[in-house]
Amino acid sequence: MKERIVFWRYEQHKKAPEIAQLAGCAESTVYEILRLYRDYGQITNPHRRHRGRPRTLDEGDMQYIYSILEANPTLYVDEIQQSLL
Repeated sequence: MKERIVFWRYEQHKKAPEIAQLAGCAESTVYEILRLYRDYGQITNPHRRHRGRPRTLDEGDMQYIYSILEANPTLYVDEIQQSLL
């Protein structure tokens, strides 16, 4: 949605109240996203610190879990854990 906000502003030249209505968010959110895009050339702050702990499972682990659940959707959690090990 953030990319759409930038598109609506710079490609379609819409105003912030109209963008907020289209995106279903507050005008202040629209202004913040546009400020980040103006300051950094992207819709997120590259200098912010990540919150929380690092993830235990990476993308490959998640894809593996999805694939074994597609093959056998009745697996229990302990069986999934054993397969993942």
